[in-house]
Amino acid sequence: MHDRRSVLRLAALGMSAAMVSACSRPAPPAAGGPPRGGGTLTYATGVESEGWDPHVASTDVTGLLLRGVFDSLVVQRQDGTFAPWLARSWQVSPDGLRYSFELRDDVTFSDGTPFDAEAVRLNFDRIVAPETASRRAAGLLGPYAGTEVLGPHSLVVHFERPHSSFLSAASTTFLGFHSPRTVHEHPDDLASGGPFTVSTGPFVFSAVQAGRRATFRRREDYWWGPETAAHQGPAYLDQLVVEIVTEDSSRTGAVLSGQVDVADQIPAERLPAVRAHQTVDLVRSVSPGSPYTFFPNTEHPPFDELEVRRAVQAAIDVDAVTRGVFLGEYERAWSPLTPATPGYDPSLESSWPHDPVLAGKLLDRAGFTGRDAQGYRTRGGKRLSVEMPYVQSFVSAKNQTVNIGVQDELRRVGVELVLVPLDSAASMRRTRTGEYGMFAFSWGGGDSGALRNLFHSAKQFADGGANGGRVHDPVLDRWLDEIDATTDLGRIAELQRLVQRRVVEQAYAVPIYVSPRDSAVSRRVGGLTFDVHSWPNFYDTWVSDD
Repeated sequence: MHDRRSVLRLAALGMSAAMVSACSRPAPPAAGGPPRGGGTLTYATGVESEGWDPHVASTDVTGLLLRGVFDSLVVQRQDGTFAPWLARSWQVSPDGLRYSFELRDDVTFSDGTPFDAEAVRLNFDRIVAPETASRRAAGLLGPYAGTEVLGPHSLVVHFERPHSSFLSAASTTFLGFHSPRTVHEHPDDLASGGPFTVSTGPFVFSAVQAGRRATFRRREDYWWGPETAAHQGPAYLDQLVVEIVTEDSSRTGAVLSGQVDVADQIPAERLPAVRAHQTVDLVRSVSPGSPYTFFPNTEHPPFDELEVRRAVQAAIDVDAVTRGVFLGEYERAWSPLTPATPGYDPSLESSWPHDPVLAGKLLDRAGFTGRDAQGYRTRGGKRLSVEMPYVQSFVSAKNQTVNIGVQDELRRVGVELVLVPLDSAASMRRTRTGEYGMFAFSWGGGDSGALRNLFHSAKQFADGGANGGRVHDPVLDRWLDEIDATTDLGRIAELQRLVQRRVVEQAYAVPIYVSPRDSAVSRRVGGLTFDVHSWPNFYDTWVSDD
């Protein structure tokens, strides 16, 4: 039996099926007639994965693109509850320190290796190993203490302290499983993709061309889809081809002209054209997690001073930036959580002003009273300047436009924001060591652990967390620890409100906009749905012959 107590439903707080909705029509598109097998679906996305090892990578696009390759122990329903997948059943100990799983006994990796309890232990231990340098999965495992193998298909996952968001974490691609054979024989190639990426999912990763495309083929012997799936057995599609099309207009044009079947990240200015098209539908899925947010590095000057952080918060006209870039299509953000995230606090809306006069007074109070020849503020003869690194191949065009807009807003009050383009390796080094003044990103997470990953002092980038502001706040740590340990839903909601309000009051983050995933879908596509993480489900998807 599945344990249906509150601890298994913490991630469901505030979740609803409305997280995934059709933007231009009341239901997702569907090809006519019953599902049919065969054919190729071509999916165009705007951002390339930073690597094909979900245990190491941090970006959402990695989880999205590898969802069809990596199964999970459990699947999270739209209402936030959980259903069986690779695990037939599970129980949680009364103290929340032990999660016991009974696995299916008929699952194999695509190389023929059996999926068993030892494979789970091997993968979880690998995630937390320092040499793996996990950027996300280790954070999702939280206070992991080890996996105890009780039998071929029985195991217990132990934690050092209660970890109430573990089931939600375990439902993601990032805690999926590599074949033990590839882990042992090709440990240095797991991020390369293609034939080195071997797991239990309905698709096999057959080929990859860096920066261009990834190709996945149907696995013919797949018979263990999640309980929530619309069918069992092999996927309908013969092949899934993912095209990396970074230019927004090219990606949109490709789906409108029929060159691809689905295009994601449709820019705001192209939404009217998609809505008006006769053979394409627009589907909007709203992701839980954090909005696109600017995180000042609180460990180093100048953002170790509250006055400077608050000045930046007041200086940015978030409404103007959001309207200007997204033409009124997207909502501005007020909280470090999106409205679709469990525990979102709507009382924060309109809770801080755009007030450049206040920003100036705060900077004066902090001692930045001088001006240099370019008009930037100075203190002790040193310019008020901060660097913000970004990876060009991972930052969408719309987010880069937002970055420039924020840069302009800060320039108006005398703060220099220097945008520094880097490659992935250089960016990883700087973020792990804290060598930056500000960092901007959104973070996907459909559970009550999102705030912990973003603001707990133990969740730095080097720890596999997402603490972009490098916040070390004992008050936040205490509240976040209690959220992870308690099963009292009322107390969790109260603590989440307190955390969000303190983040805003201390200006640990400046949320900018809530980013939906707008996808243009050809009407020859049927059965395409999106999960609670806003990732497309290609297992139940088919294409018509039209």
